[in-house]
Amino acid sequence: MAPVSLRREDGHPDNMVILPCLKSMTWVMENRNLPPANRVAVINLKLQDYKRTPASESEVKFQLSTVTLEPMLRSMSSINEQLSAPANKVAVINLKLQDTDTSSGESEVKFQVSRDTFGAMLRSMAYIREQLSNSAESPSEILPKRPRK
Repeated sequence: MAPVSLRREDGHPDNMVILPCLKSMTWVMENRNLPPANRVAVINLKLQDYKRTPASESEVKFQLSTVTLEPMLRSMSSINEQLSAPANKVAVINLKLQDTDTSSGESEVKFQVSRDTFGAMLRSMAYIREQLSNSAESPSEILPKRPRK
C-alpha cells in the first residue's frame, strides 16, 4: 500500500501528515489448553513508516482476550461499513493500548490501512474470536488417524 497524505482537521493545507501503513498482521494463541476466559491472542502488527528516509518498519504487539476483542470487533465493523463507500479507500486506525512502560499507563498507535487489507484484518479478528471462545480439545478428544486399507 502506498502512503496517503491526510489533512488534519485543524484547517491549514500545509498541515499534512503521512501515517505509517499496515504491512502485516500475525497472531498466536496463548493458553490454548485453558478455559476460554483465560486465553489470549497476541497480535503483532508490522507498520511501514514512509516519513523516514529510508522507509522504516516498526512493530506493535498487544494482547486480546474475549473481553477486549468484542468492542474492537464492533468498532472494526463500523469502520468496514464506512470503507464500503466508493470514495473511502483508506481508514485511519487509532489504537489505544495499555502500556506499563509509560507514565500514563497507555500508548497510542495511529496507522492507515487500505480497504482490502482492513477487510482481511477484520476476517482475521473474527477468526481469533472463534479461537478464543472454542472449547479446548483435550488429548482424549483427538483421535488418531486410521491407516487406509
